Amino acid sequence: MLGFVNGHLTQTAGAYAASAVSVADTGNLLTAGIVEAALTEVLGAFSGSHFRDNETSAGQHKAILQPVLGAGRVLLLDTQGAGGAAARLRLYADSDSVWFILNAAWNGSAWARDTTGAAAGGFRLSRNEAEFLHDASLTATFASWTRTLRLPLSSTASNTSFELAGSVREVGRLGLQYSNSDTVAHDNLSGGGSVTFRSRFPTAPSSITLSPYATSGSFVGNPTVMVPDRDGFAFYSHQNLQGLAATYWFGSYTAVA
Repeated sequence: MLGFVNGHLTQTAGAYAASAVSVADTGNLLTAGIVEAALTEVLGAFSGSHFRDNETSAGQHKAILQPVLGAGRVLLLDTQGAGGAAARLRLYADSDSVWFILNAAWNGSAWARDTTGAAAGGFRLSRNEAEFLHDASLTATFASWTRTLRLPLSSTASNTSFELAGSVREVGRLGLQYSNSDTVAHDNLSGGGSVTFRSRFPTAPSSITLSPYATSGSFVGNPTVMVPDRDGFAFYSHQNLQGLAATYWFGSYTAVA
């Protein structure tokens, strides 16, 4: 009898089938009551999101399906990539947007920087707009981003440029050229133009500085800036020209808001 018992414990041929062995499940983690059904249940749960060893791409993920994870802004993904502040990526979602964030985590009321002394950044996508985010305050936590570029998409006639928030500095080009086709001199000839900023400023510029790149010797002064707003500004100049003469001014603008 002892030999039969030992053979039953040590030899596969004499062991009980998995369908005849019960599962204690003290943690109450399974619905199955026997080993065979428990193995099927565990493998079914694994293969729901992974490829099995007997399938192509064994062990790799299939589509990741998640239920509602909570209220407010919830964490979907946290990966350190190759390490370092630039590689720490988190993916969040709230009721309106999905957030892709580098070097910062949402603590429920503010963004907490992983590496103090390094900038944080990212972008946000929603059904109605897209927005790039940047914070250079270098503080341990921050409630709002120091600079953003937002592209609104909800209007039937949306602006095609980004709307900026935070400190802004833009450099661009402008120019004027005059020609007097008459044989006699003409004074106070008027010329002008306008500039459209690449992105919409948060407010009208606090300063616009014009700097010449190339001018003719007869051009007097710099053009005058007028009616600046969030989208751009106009400029003009009055010049005196001798008969059959020409003059020009080509340069750059630096706008700060």
